[in-house]
Amino acid sequence: MPPEDASHSSRLLSFSLSDEEFETIRRLVKAQTGISLGLHKRELVVSRLSRRLRALGLKSFAEYIQLLKEAGDSGELVHMINQITTNKTDFYREKHHFDFLSNTVLPKLYAEGERTGNRRIRCWSAGCSSGEEPYTMAITMAEFFKDRPGWDIKILATDLDTAMLRKASKGEYPAEAVEPIPKPILTRYFEKRVHDGEVFYVVKPQLRKMIVFRRFNLMAPRYPFKIQLDFIFCRNVLIYFDHDDKIAVVKKFHSVLKPGGYLFVGHSESLMAAKDLFRYVATTVYQKI
Repeated sequence: MPPEDASHSSRLLSFSLSDEEFETIRRLVKAQTGISLGLHKRELVVSRLSRRLRALGLKSFAEYIQLLKEAGDSGELVHMINQITTNKTDFYREKHHFDFLSNTVLPKLYAEGERTGNRRIRCWSAGCSSGEEPYTMAITMAEFFKDRPGWDIKILATDLDTAMLRKASKGEYPAEAVEPIPKPILTRYFEKRVHDGEVFYVVKPQLRKMIVFRRFNLMAPRYPFKIQLDFIFCRNVLIYFDHDDKIAVVKKFHSVLKPGGYLFVGHSESLMAAKDLFRYVATTVYQKI
């Protein structure tokens, strides 16, 4: 398989995408991920997938689509999804969510756990991208419980994009990426390193051990959790689904949350269409009914 920069001619090669080919790719992406690519995403598809065509030494999108069909549910299909999915995240993105987690959710879970003796928290970062969200969740919980020992805390962090999952599990970030993290927190949970003059920060083991990274498709027919979850972060993901798929995903979230469990969604997302399942409790925070 030739590398992306294998030749000067491959770098200059441009590709056209017919209406029929775009529709085929839209259907494939929808079937595999639930993501509905609008017509305005056509240029994005051409731009991102052209990289794969060059890397594979292909001459047209027709050849690429044939390869996708031959690959079935794995292989190149995974690479295509990695290219198509959008990954935008930051540490402490939508900080009010982590304030609500620290000030409302965790005190409630702590009081209940101390009363019952069930000192366990299970939660999910659904669409974790490059890891900033689950690590911020871990920091928030580590800070809350640092003087409250004896608790078993695990975060499941999932994404469709295998490249992002590899980056997330590595837990290494450039200096500019960790700027939103307060300095005392950064010192406590990250190790500063310098390589070839570049400063970067590595997540310390005490956070790493709280998180399990896995590839998972939210369009799976069921979510096979053995233990119900205390809360779920699924932010800026549902906006890519059409109405029916969004409701289907929210119903599955509802099924795996504990009674009274919380669902955190993105700043432009709403669960008004599922108000029989969740009640609004704070800005883009909902509680299972």
